[in-house]
Amino acid sequence: MNIEEKMLKEIRRRAFVRYDQRCLEEKNLEGTRHTLDALQELTGLPHPELETIAANVRTFYEPKEKDFFSVQNQFLMVSVGLALIGLSLWAFIRLIL
Repeated sequence: MNIEEKMLKEIRRRAFVRYDQRCLEEKNLEGTRHTLDALQELTGLPHPELETIAANVRTFYEPKEKDFFSVQNQFLMVSVGLALIGLSLWAFIRLIL
């Protein structure tokens, strides 16, 4: 397989991945719309107010990029790093003894 065929194959693969993502996003949005419509009917709350509630919930649950550098994640990364170093040292010592 030459480079052009590989590129075309990758383009097709990425297009189908993006298509699947878009379908899932649309399905999720449709579900949210139906839920908000039902809640409006049950509660009588105006749609804009329900949309604000949904946006607040979404903000709370969506991962944040800055969380990567949170104290908890830094502690986790250091712990894993130390564990790997310890394991490597243990394996090295076992080899030489």
